[in-house]
Amino acid sequence: MYITIADELVERLKQYQDSRIVLDLDDGVGRYSKSGSCALNISFRLLVLDKNQDHSDYTLDVESNIGNISIKEHSKLYLEDEMTLTFDPRMSLIKLKGPSGMIDGNVQIIDLRENKE
Repeated sequence: MYITIADELVERLKQYQDSRIVLDLDDGVGRYSKSGSCALNISFRLLVLDKNQDHSDYTLDVESNIGNISIKEHSKLYLEDEMTLTFDPRMSLIKLKGPSGMIDGNVQIIDLRENKE
C-alpha cells in the first residue's frame, strides 16, 4: 500500500515531523477511537502522536511520500493499494481517495500529542 500526499498537505504536516502520524479508522476499536458506528460510512482521521505515545493498535505501516503511516490491521479492508490524500481548498476538506473513488471525503487532523509544542 502507498499513500501519495498532496504538496499542500505535506507543507501542513511538516509541523509534525518529529511526531508519529497514524491513519486511524474511527470505528470504536482501540485507545484513540471514541466512537463507532453501525452506519455504512467510513471515517478516517490523521492522528498526531508523540513518538513515545502508545500506538500499539496500529500494527501495519503504509508507505507514503512523507514516510510510513501506521494503520490498524483490520482497516486495510477499506483501503486500496494506491491512495491519495488531497486538500480541497474550496470546501477546506482533506480527502482520501483510491482508484475506485472516494474512501473518505473529510479526513481530520487531530493532534493528540501529550507534549504539544
